[in-house]
Amino acid sequence: MNILAQVLLIENSENNIYRLQALASQAAELKKHYLDAGYQERERSYKIKYQHKEYTVICPEFRDDKKGGEPIVIIPEFLVPGRPYPIYVYLYAIDLYSSAPEKGQRMAAEETRKYFGLTSFAHTTLGRALKAFVRNIAEGTNASEEFCAKTPDDPGEKGEDAEQKADSERCDEAKKPGFPTVKSTEALRKRAAQFLRGILIRAAKQQAIATCLELVRRWFKEHQRFLL
Repeated sequence: MNILAQVLLIENSENNIYRLQALASQAAELKKHYLDAGYQERERSYKIKYQHKEYTVICPEFRDDKKGGEPIVIIPEFLVPGRPYPIYVYLYAIDLYSSAPEKGQRMAAEETRKYFGLTSFAHTTLGRALKAFVRNIAEGTNASEEFCAKTPDDPGEKGEDAEQKADSERCDEAKKPGFPTVKSTEALRKRAAQFLRGILIRAAKQQAIATCLELVRRWFKEHQRFLL
């Protein structure tokens, strides 16, 4: 299980090594909590690429060797476990492509690469991130709506359900293997655009990053899920 911690940006690390517990007071508090509960501390490291550099991100991991079970890893909010770039790179690319589909995935990926100083950022990476992002926000929203009261007598519900069903079918079609086109990714882009609303691409870089991390924090707090 991963837990997000609000932290400093990765650029503030020394010698390209980002040690979470030394940079985040929240992580220190969580560490004390798990050690007091009898967990044993280890470390888990991740590699991340940003601004023509490769960083090592070292995160505290806690295990209960007596009870077993899933380990708990405290990760910085910019990290996406298993992915090589900070989350704001992916969300910026998704926002850019969703707001201006005429660019195409290749151009959106190339603009993202230059904007964040990356050695590479493929259009296929953008395509996979878009699918994962839409799937995660859909799953998080659906899970939350299970606890909401429904109003079946609402005259607009039938039409809304039909539209949502059509969008879902288009999203399922877009997830099938094949070369992405503006038409085939329309439903995915629509859902992503409804969530991001162009707020990342309209802001200066540092403000866009701050806004992205705020989205990550809020989503995790409300749904206990990651955006990617």
